[in-house]
Parts: sequence; structure tokens; C-alpha cells
Amino acid sequence: MFRPSGSPPTSTAATAAFLTSLALLGAACATSGSPAGERDAGAPPPDELAAALDELAASLERAEQSVRGAAAFGSDLERARGYEYLLRSMIQSFEAELLPDPDFPYFRVLDFRLRGGGDNPDQRYAFASIRGAVPYRVFGELGSARRLEVQLYSGEPWAGTGKSVGYLAFEQIALAPDGSFEIELVAPGTDVAAAPPGTTRIVSPPETTSVMVRHIFDVWDTRPTGGVHIDRIGYEGRRQPGRTSAEMAQRMRDAASDFEKRVATWPWFVEERYVKARPVNEVGELVDTYLLGGARGRWMGNAHFDLPPGKALVVRTWPTTAKYQAIQLTDLWFDSLEYGNQVSSLTSTQVVKAPDGAYYHVIAPEDPGYPNWLDTGGLTRGTMLLRFDGVQGEIPKALHPSAELVDLDALAEHIPGFATVTEAERARVRAARRHHLQIRSNR
Repeated sequence: MFRPSGSPPTSTAATAAFLTSLALLGAACATSGSPAGERDAGAPPPDELAAALDELAASLERAEQSVRGAAAFGSDLERARGYEYLLRSMIQSFEAELLPDPDFPYFRVLDFRLRGGGDNPDQRYAFASIRGAVPYRVFGELGSARRLEVQLYSGEPWAGTGKSVGYLAFEQIALAPDGSFEIELVAPGTDVAAAPPGTTRIVSPPETTSVMVRHIFDVWDTRPTGGVHIDRIGYEGRRQPGRTSAEMAQRMRDAASDFEKRVATWPWFVEERYVKARPVNEVGELVDTYLLGGARGRWMGNAHFDLPPGKALVVRTWPTTAKYQAIQLTDLWFDSLEYGNQVSSLTSTQVVKAPDGAYYHVIAPEDPGYPNWLDTGGLTRGTMLLRFDGVQGEIPKALHPSAELVDLDALAEHIPGFATVTEAERARVRAARRHHLQIRSNR
């Protein structure tokens, strides 16, 4: 499944040097105090910690080869983003596999630092590793988010080796007048309807391995953005035991395995599900993800773009019954584009509506002057995602999106009521987005 296109070249000198440093560190761990690098053929075999570190080093070399052999490894900007993707993926794998303790969980956040997997700039994703069929308490505040969702997973659905095993839509979550909430994850057989007043319950089956909470923002402003926390019920005051060498070695192996899968998955996904799925610069029909096992009321659409010099992609969308709808861009590594200091995503509350009632979005590497510009940051290739949450019923075909590749200097001929904004207004919007993101991310 995880096959990058092309034949991967050999590791670079920089990676080789990094691998050497890891090997020397592993040697130092295994030689009982001997100077690093002095382990030879006559030395005892490495202990399990050093052996696991060797496996981690080898996974980095293979992952780099995967990146360099991918179809996304094209222009200079794309190559630089490929290495950023490589190292971000390593951090994500460490956070997901090396550090968590399901008995003493904390939420880790996928935000602007890490990105990945077609992450939505309007969402704050919080993940925690948990045990299935045991009680947990998830609590927090909605803040300025438009919606809140809770989802339980078994395994790794993003890698094709897992599935969703539980879901709470925003409409199902009890909120206090101040926007606070409390959710209990309970074992099968527990009476969900008998939850204490103000508490929402969701059944966590035995195969559950993680919980994810999404705060979804359609307005980026200076209001408090809420938060979310988790405890295993009954473990709040216990002392956390230390890890054994065997446990730590297994965690390193798990991180190495997760890292390789993560790096190979997303460029493969974009190539197979976007690039090969439909013609370039053409939007596919919206899909009701509930029919595919996704969340009820969530519809999505997508496209991949390739912009020749002097061209822009004009995407037309329409208002729907969705409680939240938005458009965003990613690179071919499926990482969201910079969204705090440039505008690479827009919600239906952030865009200007044209006189015909539609929303026109202009995808271009340079500013065309139109208010609804989606900035590619200089990239000419990438993907576009359309999200519609809380849809009532269906989205009629007449309201599905469309796209047209046009000359930049002819936008007025394709957008009703075409008007321009000043650079000062662009700067004001970027400053507001950055401020919101700082609050949302506690940065």
C-alpha cells in the first residue's frame, strides 16, 4: 500500500552523518561505559535499547529514500517541504508512540507546528492514547469554536489499519451555559442514558486505542478558544510507574514503524486518490462521508491543481445547509499550507459573496487582488479540500462546486462583481489570523 512513486536514490551525506551519530550513540549504550564508537566485531551484541535505536536510525534512512523517490519531490520548494514533512513526521511518531501512557493520558495537539494528513487549519486536533472498555473523563470548554466533535479509533485508520469505533457529533454533546462540557468514556453495557446531569456518555469498545477531539473554528478572532483535557477515572492520584528497558525498546520500535508508514502514506495517498483519480484542476463531486463510514452530516470534495505561469484556478462554491463549510490548500505531501501568516484557507464566514449568491475563490501563487485569494505560498502544485459539516439532508447537485483555470488578468470576466482589496487590508487579515492562532495554540 505504501509505495512512493519512482526509484528512491541513496541517502544524502547529511542523513548519513546523522545516522552515524545515532549509531555511535547506540554503541555507547551497548558497551558498558566504553568510549562511543569503540564497539567492534569482538564486542558483545548490543542490548535491546541500543538495538531499538539502530532500528530507529535505519527507519530514518528508508523514510528519506521514500521522500526523495516520491512524485511530490519536484521543484525546489517541494523538495524543501518534503524534508520538512520528513522531520515533522518523525516528531509526530515520537509524540504518538514514544511518549504517551494510556493510564496517565494527556492530549497531544496537531497544530501549525506539525500539520499532516490533510489537516484542517480551522480545527484544533487533540489526541490521546487510551485503553478500550475502561472509564475516562474528557472535559473542557467550547470557547469560540463553532463546533466540537469526539471520535474513538481502533488502530490507525489513516494508514488503512484501523477504523472509527465511536463518534459524538456537536449536537449530541451537553454544554453548560458557560460552554464547558464533560464526557465520560464508558465500557460496553454501561447505561449511557443514565449519565449525571450535564454529562455526555459514549461507549468505548474493547478495541479502542485512541480518542480525538476536534474544536472547529469558522471565525478567527481574539476570543478565548477553549480547551480539552483527559483523565483515566480512578487513576487521578496514582503514582506513575517507571518504564523498563524492554518497554522503552518496544516504544522505539513502534515509533520507527509508525514513522515509516506515516512518511510513505500521504504522498502515496495524494498520488492515488487525487492526482490519478480525476483530471487536474477539476473538482470532484461532493461525497457524503457518512455513506463511507465517516461522520453523519459531513460532506467533502477535493481536487489537485497545477497552475501554469499567468494562470489561476477559480473555484465556485455555494451556500448550503452546512453549519460549517470551508476550503483549504495543501501541498503534495498533504500538509496544510502556512495558514497563520498567509491565507491558504477560508470559511464561508470569512469570504465575500458574489452578486449571484456564490463564493468564488482564486487559487494562485501571487496576489490577484480579489478578496477571496487562497495563497499557495509560491507553490504551483497542490491539493484543495472542501468541507461541509452539520449538513441537513443532502447537498443538491446544483450546489456542488466547480473549478475553472483562467488567465490571471481576466479574472473580472469570470467572477461576478469582481473587486480588489489593498495590501493594507491583506496585512490586517493576516495579522488577525496570526493573533487567533497564537491564542488557539497557546504560543
